[in-house]
Amino acid sequence: MTDNFLNDFITQHLPSIDAAGVAVETHNESSLVLSAPLALNHNDRGKAFGGSIFNIALMACWGALYLECRKHIENPNIVTRDGQIRYRHPCDEKIIRANCRKPNERQWEGFFAHYEKTGKTSLSLTSKIMNGDDIAAYFEGVFVLLND
Repeated sequence: MTDNFLNDFITQHLPSIDAAGVAVETHNESSLVLSAPLALNHNDRGKAFGGSIFNIALMACWGALYLECRKHIENPNIVTRDGQIRYRHPCDEKIIRANCRKPNERQWEGFFAHYEKTGKTSLSLTSKIMNGDDIAAYFEGVFVLLND
């Protein structure tokens, strides 16, 4: 059910992410994996385009936070404060996958307690994109949950 929240949000509000074919592949308490076809995200060399890799990796982190926030807030206001990526290897997998490891329960409790107290809180999240056994890209971002 929660996976549909994110897929529906992408379809309704993020046309560039939707056009890239980004969707939830797997989701559980410890991680979120988004996938997108290389066929919609390649460069002139048949490898994953760097901008697409950035967007998919960022969305895995943003999406992990969004899904957790939806458990507490009907329409969370999440913004990206900072995002950096390190490209290490080309990616030519037919399906590009971004994996975001989610914070543990205690970290979530602190995150939401701070939000309740101040109406604003931030969280650093990371994701990685693999190409076979190699890390193709590593993303680090800071995301802010704001009280409307």
